[in-house]
Amino acid sequence: MRHCQCLERQPVPDHSPTLASSSTPRLITRTWLVLLLFATLGFAIYAPALNGERVWDDHYLVGENPLFRSPVFAAEVFRHHLFFESASTYYRPVQNLSYIADYWLWAGEPLGYHCTNVALHVFAAWLLWLLLRRLLAGLLGESERIREWCAFLVALVWLVHPAHNAAVAYISGRADSLAAVFALGSWLVWWKARDERRVAQRVMLCLCSMLLLLLALCSKEIALIWLALFTLHKLGFERTPLRSRLLPIAGVLVVLAVYLWLHSLPPPRPPQPSVISEPLAARSILALRALGDYTGLIVFPATLMMERSLGPAGMYANTHAWQRAIGSEWLSILGLAAIFVTSWLCVQRGAGASLRRLGALWFGVAFIPISNLIPLNAESAEHWIYLASIGALMLVAGAALLLPSRAQRAAALVALLACVAFAARTSFRAADWADAETFARKTIASGGVTPRMLAYLAQELGAQGRHVEQEQVLRKTLAIFPDYTTARTNLALCLRKQGRESEAAPLLDAAKSAAPASPRSWNAALNIAGQLHRDGHSVEALVMIREWRSRFPETWELAAFESTILRDTNGDAIAPVAGYTRTHWWHLPAQLRLASLQRDANDFAAAAATLAAAQKLDVHGAAVFVELALLELARENLPAAIEAQATAVGRAPRDPAQLQQFADILDFAKRPADAAAVRRRAEKIRNER
Repeated sequence: MRHCQCLERQPVPDHSPTLASSSTPRLITRTWLVLLLFATLGFAIYAPALNGERVWDDHYLVGENPLFRSPVFAAEVFRHHLFFESASTYYRPVQNLSYIADYWLWAGEPLGYHCTNVALHVFAAWLLWLLLRRLLAGLLGESERIREWCAFLVALVWLVHPAHNAAVAYISGRADSLAAVFALGSWLVWWKARDERRVAQRVMLCLCSMLLLLLALCSKEIALIWLALFTLHKLGFERTPLRSRLLPIAGVLVVLAVYLWLHSLPPPRPPQPSVISEPLAARSILALRALGDYTGLIVFPATLMMERSLGPAGMYANTHAWQRAIGSEWLSILGLAAIFVTSWLCVQRGAGASLRRLGALWFGVAFIPISNLIPLNAESAEHWIYLASIGALMLVAGAALLLPSRAQRAAALVALLACVAFAARTSFRAADWADAETFARKTIASGGVTPRMLAYLAQELGAQGRHVEQEQVLRKTLAIFPDYTTARTNLALCLRKQGRESEAAPLLDAAKSAAPASPRSWNAALNIAGQLHRDGHSVEALVMIREWRSRFPETWELAAFESTILRDTNGDAIAPVAGYTRTHWWHLPAQLRLASLQRDANDFAAAAATLAAAQKLDVHGAAVFVELALLELARENLPAAIEAQATAVGRAPRDPAQLQQFADILDFAKRPADAAAVRRRAEKIRNER
């Protein structure tokens, strides 16, 4: 109670967000009206993306990912990294939890995932508005009307800004919004706890705030910046006694300790080949370019892409050398200009000084992890400024307060007009996420000429059987990035599919020799081993796969292919799959393969037990019941086979393959009329496609 009384004696301005002056429009002071406005705007401008297909990492995270199809994985996700490949160490269990909820609600329909993404971004913007109202009450001495307008406009511009497309229109990008929702909620709940007079309620609110902060950290690593911002605000911008500021910082440290313990739960990744980092001077130049690039994105977001290269190899790949030099160094000049202008604004006294300084600090702290001073998997990506852009907009709002009152009204009008322009640009950009090929081509056309993006486009073209176009993209990739092993391997396989064996052989040999030294190349090794097996060199392929399995024990594809080789050569095909499932009980494809192999070996009891356990791993999928129907057929239990396949059809009513198998089972059961009706239904679905 002594702490509470101490806070009450401080000459702190009233933080109540409900005491708006009569001259302040009701719309920007009524919390639910603002939430309704933000939701309407958010869903309207991102409408072109709502029916978009899965792109980029979506294929894995809400497709192949084994830990999102059932609530039984709710605890298991905390024991794994987000990706099961060896190079990635992202720890984001809450992101997986959100996919579990989506799958349970929407049964894998992309529309549902996109709606969740937009809802998260809208809610984050609304919470940001609530937080800014509280922050500005302590930072600005201006009228309440000015504070309300500043908070509203910053949150509104942030909501509609085009740079956030990759965090909203892209299913896998939701980690930024998740982290923001929980971090903003934590900050607001802590503020509620600070204002609470009853000790028990204050303690409960503090614990709730800590839990929300932990969830933010488990959503994305960028939440560490939220911790830093909260701490810096406590130490540098609050006017309360030091003791009252140190207590919440102690809570932050407790949360951080719990997070580090959770982060240690996933098994360690295999060691990767060392990467030679760029010298500090080169990384500093790259940081300036990144600052210039992000400054341009915030102020004039005309060119948007998922990720881009800031160096001459990618960003200006189709231009002359002098254009590359001018283009990249123009970004450096813009970065220097941003530093100069920000510094000048921060030293200015008068209205909005604290807001400008907090905004600059906010942006600076959030920019450091994405500046390239620390090596990253890309040089620039629009969704990386999701958090940093808040600070930039706060800085701009503080700069507007230096203007005379009439000019401030003009600035508010300009901000509203900018919202209209940003909303239109956001909506136009959202259409780029319609499908994988559109996404890749739009990104490359905008300047996102990176090895990963080119390889992704080639992969999509190959999946559609467009091998001539795939070859063109792969050759372009190797012309720009000649050391990219994956592109060389895929070009060799593409040429083989076109019957050009003499051209493919030397490329495949070069890729084979380079593969063991190349990080993230288990997929290339798998392709090479597959070709060796098809060419009759199964022993060599088996040796290669087992070598890579020892380096990537979490990768199911390697274990599955080892089983395939052993099956084709009359070996023990069950052993590698059974070994994998013993340590990966949650992996549905592995369990299904094991049941299939057990059925083929006439071990029906073991197959039934495997499938009984596997049913818990997917609350909507049909695959378990398809395999169960085949098992019951093998056991000559026709009623059970029909029931299982009927369940599979009920779970995948638009899948002609499920209907065809159902018809085959009905034929086997001497029900030709029913089988014919099912086949007609399957044919109708095929014709509709």
